Amino acid sequence: MAIERLLDRAAVLDAPDALYMNPRWPVPPADRPYTSVNMVSTVDGKILLGPRGSTAKGLGGQTDQLLMRRLESAADGAMIGAGTLRAGPVIYASHLWRATVTRSGDLPIDNRFFTDAPEKAIVFAPATLASEARIRLETCANVRFAGETEVDLTTAVHVLRTEFGIRHLIVEGGPDLNFDLFEAGIVDELFLTFAPKLKGGAGVPTILEGPGLPDRDWIGVELLSLYHDGDELYFRYRIGPRHEG
Repeated sequence: MAIERLLDRAAVLDAPDALYMNPRWPVPPADRPYTSVNMVSTVDGKILLGPRGSTAKGLGGQTDQLLMRRLESAADGAMIGAGTLRAGPVIYASHLWRATVTRSGDLPIDNRFFTDAPEKAIVFAPATLASEARIRLETCANVRFAGETEVDLTTAVHVLRTEFGIRHLIVEGGPDLNFDLFEAGIVDELFLTFAPKLKGGAGVPTILEGPGLPDRDWIGVELLSLYHDGDELYFRYRIGPRHEG
């Protein structure tokens, strides 16, 4: 590993090899965690090398994997979407609260996300969740209802902060969850690794999917830092306001 600094406006001028060991996140709001999305993509923006529904295995290098674990270690909780959870084993450090969102309750309860620390697992579901699914999930997680027919993410992150004491949350996809959080104005920072790869493919997802913002609307970002290890790049952005067309 030979991380080198290209730019740093984040006032975190530790040795480059200590990148993200202490992100020095601000004090979180009173009603939700300070929330960062962490993703890796190809240079053309694709987040999978395999088919939709597969894992991101092989996309980022060893340094990207190290930086992901450092961000998780610095956070109190992690959140992933149901599709990401179904794609393969999800392993977190024992200190970390881990949350997911589901509309159907179709979650693999034998995944290490649940079995490693059931007392730390949180499932958010809408009020319409079938009772059979609720009973099944309550055997391995803290189940909380947020929203009527869809998970209300604003309510969910409020619960993470006020009930579970999560001050800093790291979100690790998938792209639909990412979009919903950005659209709701919940995301404060984006950590994005550019793997030195090209993929292409109209059906291969990017870091944000979902319906997209309305025509001519966009969300601004401010580059806080840029580091690299060889040809792999590590961007840190602060999320700015939403602009309406």
